[in-house]
Amino acid sequence: MTYAHASMAAAAPARADAARWEMIAAALCLAQFSEPLFAAVAQSQGATEPPGYARIFFLPVYAFLGWAIWHARAQAVRTAMAAPLLMGLVALAGLSTLWSIDSAATLRRVVWLALTMAFGLYLAWRYQWAQLVTVIAGAFVVLVAGSLLLGVGAPGIGRMTAEHPGAWSGLWTHKNTLGGIMALGVAVCAAAALVEPRRRVLWSVTALGAFALVLLSTSKTALVASLLGLAVMGGCALMRRGPLQTILVCASALAAIVIGASIVLLAPDVLVAVLGRDLTLTGRTDIWEAAASAVAAQPWLGYGYYAFWLPENGPAYWVREAVAWQVASAHSSWLELALGLGRIGVAVFALQLAATLWRGAGGVMRPDAGLWAPAFLAAFALYTLSESHALQANNLFWTIYVAVAARLALDARAQKDLA
Repeated sequence: MTYAHASMAAAAPARADAARWEMIAAALCLAQFSEPLFAAVAQSQGATEPPGYARIFFLPVYAFLGWAIWHARAQAVRTAMAAPLLMGLVALAGLSTLWSIDSAATLRRVVWLALTMAFGLYLAWRYQWAQLVTVIAGAFVVLVAGSLLLGVGAPGIGRMTAEHPGAWSGLWTHKNTLGGIMALGVAVCAAAALVEPRRRVLWSVTALGAFALVLLSTSKTALVASLLGLAVMGGCALMRRGPLQTILVCASALAAIVIGASIVLLAPDVLVAVLGRDLTLTGRTDIWEAAASAVAAQPWLGYGYYAFWLPENGPAYWVREAVAWQVASAHSSWLELALGLGRIGVAVFALQLAATLWRGAGGVMRPDAGLWAPAFLAAFALYTLSESHALQANNLFWTIYVAVAARLALDARAQKDLA
């Protein structure tokens, strides 16, 4: 063996260790994008906002992101160029400072949004599917363990008291937040158990823990999202076995859509009763109806990114008067985008989501894309209807979505280059 070969052989373990530690750091940073713990602690003490020092915990995340971008500048640019509609959304959010009703808040939030999306892009360019699933599952190990420990050891923080007493909220302030995040954890940890057999026990236990937290949250939407994710994974796995199985899965999915649409149109009260809600979807339809006039007043450009709900005497005042509570979100990604960025923002996001869903569906038969991406996209699309996750800064759903969308875009570009 030559000296050069010996040096390369000696350096290989060091590179492997560095890559392993980078994956751990990436998982911890991703967990931070769910903004865990501090808001829950503040709420348990009667405060409405997390303490100011909580922002300090994002500094290591941004430092890690800066290092990652600097060491892979060409890849960062290439990934951004592969996802022009995602870049268009953040650019439109930035431009909205020009017409925002609270320009300072919009500008501040746009900076956080850009950093959030940059981290999602980093995950996309740095990791192929198997590694990406492992990194995301690693973040859920922290979030599941933290929520279980808090719910058992500090129930005054980890469980709700005034509203929905007894329902677990874990590291966050509301049971629906816990349920929604854990619904993602069920599917991704199940996928990690398939792609990394050496740690199958860890990932399986984490998936079970995430599902237990979905049940403890009592969130019916989260339960539906969990089952939907697992069903999509099972359907994708069955489709890979042959054309007959593919026809069976497609026919079953079509039948489920037809039955679901029929129930929604003909007997919506049955559906909402099963979900443990009422025909207002726990007040959501009241918010949507009250906000409709605000959308009509600024239809094309909206009121500025993240600005509509901020001024106390602004247009949101009339929405709050109509619903008789201090609502701070549209509880719909589509309506939130219409309020912030108008019809233009809604159109850009719709095109981007459609392209990503199409690529996700096309990747079902590809073994390198895993089973999880279509399952996540199905759950994300479901949540856009009732939660304001799209284009949100420091939001776990949106960070993972950006990573999945950009990874699919990179795969599509690589296939095009090979053609």
